[in-house]
Amino acid sequence: MLADTGMPPSGPGGGEALGEEKDMKRLAKDQQWFLPIFLVKVSLGLVAFVFKPALGLLFFAAYAVYFWREIRSSRADEDNEGNEGNEEEELEPLKFQPKKASPATWAVVAQTLATLGIIFLAAHYFVAQLDVIGPMLGLSATVTALLLSPIATELPEIMNAVIWVRQGKIKLALANISGSMMIQATVPSGIGLLFTKWHFDGALLWSGIITMAAIAYLLATMRAHRLTPARLAVAAGFYVVFALGLIPILA
Repeated sequence: MLADTGMPPSGPGGGEALGEEKDMKRLAKDQQWFLPIFLVKVSLGLVAFVFKPALGLLFFAAYAVYFWREIRSSRADEDNEGNEGNEEEELEPLKFQPKKASPATWAVVAQTLATLGIIFLAAHYFVAQLDVIGPMLGLSATVTALLLSPIATELPEIMNAVIWVRQGKIKLALANISGSMMIQATVPSGIGLLFTKWHFDGALLWSGIITMAAIAYLLATMRAHRLTPARLAVAAGFYVVFALGLIPILA
């Protein structure tokens, strides 16, 4: 019936589902990529064998395939839909050339590199401060790494999402979060496998279980086109469960 009326399905309190159905299906495909990769990542942390470090290269390959698929899918959508939806995704003028509607390539590259440099330095400084603050608060290295350090990596995605949501660009906000998840599931995992023992203790295993549960929840709501703001907010509850579960594990 919902499809017949053309109205988006409603959620708790009458909230409408985020994005169009086709957008949710595309984001659901990202989660379908993420979940098995993450499962392999966690499983490798429970076993030990000689050639395990070499498997880190497979995670880089997985992201390369994902990136290639996304580029092809994006081009196919542009061919099929023309300029439809460009208004929602209209970007602000480039800071280095604010008066140009189409900035020069060198300006785009320069601003991107400058931004990446600022993010790198800020994240490095933030993590360095956590190394000091953690012991001052009586927190172990594991707790600091699991609960506080991720803020340094997630804060840019959170701020991007907040800015785009306030501008009404829901599609960009959700796609940004989905894409950052794929990077984190593959690139850091590949580096970890190559240069560490990659052995999971109880706290890390609990982290992996909660993450997979949260993704399964989001995947189910996206595939059913039932991802409302309220249901998206519920996902934050998984982090609370994770934090509470750490208490008996680390006690």
